[in-house]
Amino acid sequence: MRGLLSSLALVLATVAVSPVAAQDAAQVRAVIEQHYAAIHANNLDAVSDHHLPEMTWFPYDGRLLYESGNEASAQRMGAVLDYGTANVYMNHFNAQIYGNVAVATFYLVGPRAVGGVTENIATRVTAVWVREGSQWREAHHHESRLVGAMGQ
Repeated sequence: MRGLLSSLALVLATVAVSPVAAQDAAQVRAVIEQHYAAIHANNLDAVSDHHLPEMTWFPYDGRLLYESGNEASAQRMGAVLDYGTANVYMNHFNAQIYGNVAVATFYLVGPRAVGGVTENIATRVTAVWVREGSQWREAHHHESRLVGAMGQ
């Protein structure tokens, strides 16, 4: 069993530092930066293009899970969804690549406004991105408030 675990650790270490994985991680970071540029520009079409149709999201402030169909349901019921505005940047980015799936972790730092209230935030993010052909699209996004100080 110990030999199997050592072999598995060696394979995982090799995959994690392979040139292909590094290139994929760089592509994921670039598309996430484009995604936040679209969010900052309030370009909702570009933001939506970065999401899979079944994308889900746990917002940083503890609101309920966002899932496909929320907008259509809100429209049918006359509700207005407020996802707020953000002027945030990424810090401590990391992406782990598993074939056509990337798990990105990072912090988002900066001002965010929801419901007319603006606050400076520092959130922890875990995002799952899936490669479809040559395009990376987000499948799930989870944010939670950072408790304590963030090191540089």
